[in-house]
Amino acid sequence: MTSELLLHFEESLDAETREDLIARLADQLGVSAETHQSEKPHLMFLPTDPERSPPHRVLAAVREQGYHVRIVDL
Repeated sequence: MTSELLLHFEESLDAETREDLIARLADQLGVSAETHQSEKPHLMFLPTDPERSPPHRVLAAVREQGYHVRIVDL
């Protein structure tokens, strides 16, 4: 079962940066590389498996890459 996280970045991410970050998260946590792109460069919808990649682990992994990010609860 997957759930979707909405990540809000303080930084604006260009397409290349997004792809690199998603690839790293896929390698580290097994998140899906099939993100739902937002028209806004500071938002990212990320499908995850809550058991393999719970939200707190995703958040920590993104922050380890140097980004200022938070999860938006819908």
